[in-house]
Amino acid sequence: MKYILMFFCAFFVVQLNGQGDVNVNASATINQMMDEFTSKNKSEKTIKGWRIQIITTNDRRKMEKAKSLFASIYPDIEVKWNHVAPYYRVKVGAYENKMQLMGFLLELKEEFPGVIPVMDNIKKTELVGY
Repeated sequence: MKYILMFFCAFFVVQLNGQGDVNVNASATINQMMDEFTSKNKSEKTIKGWRIQIITTNDRRKMEKAKSLFASIYPDIEVKWNHVAPYYRVKVGAYENKMQLMGFLLELKEEFPGVIPVMDNIKKTELVGY
């Protein structure tokens, strides 16, 4: 992270001409760092993001019921579930930050009073609004 900060602060010389075009002159080291950063970012398919967990239970029937209820109310939103013994967890949505999910979380509280935001590894293509 500090390399990126150094990149922006110390090594860029920006020249503006009268037409609003930006010309950037950077050293070979900076260009190499940017290429490495770009390729690493493209290769990572997941990010740490947020989902809404609608239920955690040790009863599979309750989990299935909550999953079915959610799918009937919100058919366009993917429902994910997992089992980490002894608990079943049902999660929905995929958000880059917590603020993006808060409106939907409040809406879900009416039907699913135990909803909570949880961090998860999320595929970039799953992100809401991506």
